[in-house]
Amino acid sequence: MWAAGSSSADASQAKLATTVADRIVADIVAAGWPVGEVLGSEPELLMRYGVSRAVFREAVRLVEHQHIAVMRRGPGGGLVVTAPTIEAITDAVQLTLFRIGARLDEVFEAREVLEGLVTQLTASSIEAEGIATLEALVEGERAGDIRDHRVIHAALAGVTGNPAIELFVELLNRVTQLYLEASTELSSDTLGAAQHAHARIVEAIAGGDGDLAEERMLRHLRAENDFLRAHRSTRDLIDPLLAADGEGTAKLADEVARSLIRTIVEEARAPGDLLGSEGELMEHYGVSRAIVREAVQLLEHYDVAAMRRGPGGGLIVLEPNLSAVTDVIALYLEYHGVSARDVFELRVGVEVAMVELLASSDDPARRARLEGVLLAEDQALSDEVFKEAATDLHAVLASLSGNRVLELITVVLISLGRMHEGDEMSSLDQATTRPEVTRAHRSIVASLENGDAMAAQRRMRRHLEELSRFYD
Repeated sequence: MWAAGSSSADASQAKLATTVADRIVADIVAAGWPVGEVLGSEPELLMRYGVSRAVFREAVRLVEHQHIAVMRRGPGGGLVVTAPTIEAITDAVQLTLFRIGARLDEVFEAREVLEGLVTQLTASSIEAEGIATLEALVEGERAGDIRDHRVIHAALAGVTGNPAIELFVELLNRVTQLYLEASTELSSDTLGAAQHAHARIVEAIAGGDGDLAEERMLRHLRAENDFLRAHRSTRDLIDPLLAADGEGTAKLADEVARSLIRTIVEEARAPGDLLGSEGELMEHYGVSRAIVREAVQLLEHYDVAAMRRGPGGGLIVLEPNLSAVTDVIALYLEYHGVSARDVFELRVGVEVAMVELLASSDDPARRARLEGVLLAEDQALSDEVFKEAATDLHAVLASLSGNRVLELITVVLISLGRMHEGDEMSSLDQATTRPEVTRAHRSIVASLENGDAMAAQRRMRRHLEELSRFYD
């Protein structure tokens, strides 16, 4: 076991490495995410961030794991900016949804919200070129040239021009497949039914009829859900083996980290469970202390497990936390140029849908939680504290919705909104703005308590549209 001084120093080094990794990411974002450019050599970056080589290299491993940058060795080398991949995000989302126990019905409920919004937006904005593209995909499905039924869903989302919508539609279509055994193949009859539904959806969109397109999309998604529910190979939860898989890298620390994740999901380890001491992990995996510590740092960074120091300590499983996967998604969308308009366009669709879910639920703890947030807003003494409390109401509404997939999407969108705060946000403490936010929140909560879904939805929509003024 480590000495107490060593434990404290190592914990401090890990925390500092995370801080440096965050600074590296911030510098890359500020520079416009110049993929392929060298951010600096190791000596230059050591000087810039003012840390030891050991701390800096830990930080580099974190940004490499996020697919944000990679250290290139040799002459002319340095920390090279890379593009984040959707595979890395998919891995993180799969694991998170498994750990929070998101069920198949929640995934489809979220898909209905997202893809219903897609059909409305697409029907109102699509041009001749977009219609031609969609019709070509329909013909490709009919001819048997396109057998992946997800292609047209991605294409429809792409027409919106909203990177956040595109990403979440793609993610949820990918995630849906994890509730089936990997070997499951769709029959020709099933594919034919999907092709017919796609053709009818595109037909309505081409005619500019968003309501009809949405109706057909929802009918199609519900039929898909019914089909999966009736299929013998369908699971109610994500396959833990698939959730722990992913592409990763060939580096040994990554392999150890992924193996530990497999242990957690396969054995359904609960928060607080001990996975082993540092020495036991070294012996079990046949690796050095440095490799174990590097693997543990990755698990800690993603809030999967943490090393508890001292007598009786070891690697402890943590409560599932949305913050780590939120950061990964937010950075991916930043790279793809998501705007404040994009964020609020999706927030309106998602949060209005969640309000409807809440209005029909009967959770005895709901009133106390919502009143607690409103009280925190009233008692906030500073602008920053008020903004935090005001944001909390939206997060609490998401958690009360009963849909953990929609909750994850909402938390990501809130995080993205914060990244796009404009200078005007400082005006939240002015006499006219703060009462407006408080009044809007109270009116939304009052509508929910009265069971008036339509009023709650209308008030949420108006509130978010007003809130979008404070973002650039």
